[in-house]
Amino acid sequence: MKQAIVVVSFGTTHKDAEQSAIAPVERAIGRAFPDWEVCRAWTSRIIARRLAERGEPVENEAEALERLTREGCGRVVLAATHIIPGREYGLVKAAAGAWPVSAPLLETEEDLRWMAALLDGIAAEEGRTLLVMGHGTEHAADETYARLRKLLPERVKLACVEGSHDLEGLLPELDALPEKKLTLMPLMLVAGDHAKNDLAGEGPDSWKGRLEARGFDIAARLQGLGALEAVQERFVQKVRSAVE
Repeated sequence: MKQAIVVVSFGTTHKDAEQSAIAPVERAIGRAFPDWEVCRAWTSRIIARRLAERGEPVENEAEALERLTREGCGRVVLAATHIIPGREYGLVKAAAGAWPVSAPLLETEEDLRWMAALLDGIAAEEGRTLLVMGHGTEHAADETYARLRKLLPERVKLACVEGSHDLEGLLPELDALPEKKLTLMPLMLVAGDHAKNDLAGEGPDSWKGRLEARGFDIAARLQGLGALEAVQERFVQKVRSAVE
């Protein structure tokens, strides 16, 4: 009986981000489940359209499931690489029907404690306060970021591009830091548009530009979470739970 794992990501138009942070997660899952066919799907229709225009088509979650059904696949698991259980994760759950879907990276309190420890280690490597950029959302899952904030150590700060946890609200806390040295890093699977432009772009409206204007010394760690082996293994564990 053919069995398949569909690794479902939001997606990116940045080839370097895809190769450094999405493909490694897919390969890690493939190594962990050698008896399963592993294929890719992305939930962002906008990104899919742009890639199709470039001659690089990628299936979305519904298309991948339709194809596997046509091929007579007897067992399917959807491996979600989304960070929180928000709108995009909901698309995967809706498409899955009766097939199991692995949990997003940050859902349970255990997940949040694990992430807080991971970020604390990165801050230690950087030797300065780490400011991470979450995506944020108007979805109820935005509260995941509030829960994570409560668990972060002093040397790790979190704000989001969208939703209620914006940079503006964090500025008083940053201004009060005894040392004005920050490393910026995306709290996202990939370091794509948001990381390269909104976070670390050279313009005055990026987080880098705004913080430098306030006197901060800024370094940027443009590395998506999917590039980290610890994150790859965490996703493998979540897929294993869904498979079992």
